[in-house]
Amino acid sequence: QMQAIELYEAMHDQRWRLANLYMIQDKRGRRVNFVPNDAQMRYLQGATQSDIILKARQLGMTALMCILGLDEVLFNNDWRVGIIAHTLGDANEIFETKVKFPYESLQDGIKAARPAKNDRAGLLRFTNGSSIRVATSARSGTLQRLHVSEFGKICAIAPYKAREIVTGAFPAVGHNKKTIESTAEGQEGYFYQFCDEAQR
Repeated sequence: QMQAIELYEAMHDQRWRLANLYMIQDKRGRRVNFVPNDAQMRYLQGATQSDIILKARQLGMTALMCILGLDEVLFNNDWRVGIIAHTLGDANEIFETKVKFPYESLQDGIKAARPAKNDRAGLLRFTNGSSIRVATSARSGTLQRLHVSEFGKICAIAPYKAREIVTGAFPAVGHNKKTIESTAEGQEGYFYQFCDEAQR
């Protein structure tokens, strides 16, 4: 059992919060504590303002970005996080299981300090002026963090949507935190180009 002073100090440490505050559903649908795995920890240790995550298998990077975004909106005032999924079905699934579920599973004291309104599909808005939204696009206003899930698929299946993300969502982030995560999908389009530039 942590003493009040230790807990107060721990709550100011994002790494501690990420490994201790949040619950997720595992592949069998059971509630489990979210503890960053090795790949997620390596990402956190080397993260920059703008990262490309080329995934070979399921490493839980979208789950990490959702928990990271949720943590930021809870512990920063006037902080906006956008998560883009490649289909509406995926956006709904990501929001329900990777954003709303971890928020609703928080200890009552944290939820009482940061009550959320769910006034639009895929959006949680908090009393500290912060919000997190999962959708298929993110054009309006300034974002402090943007995560694009399966950008390679978006580029391959809907090049017009990929162009909208590059011309609309990326400028909304400016020099703030931006992550693009995807499996490889052929040798053309923005995702291939970005990966090629990053490797060079």
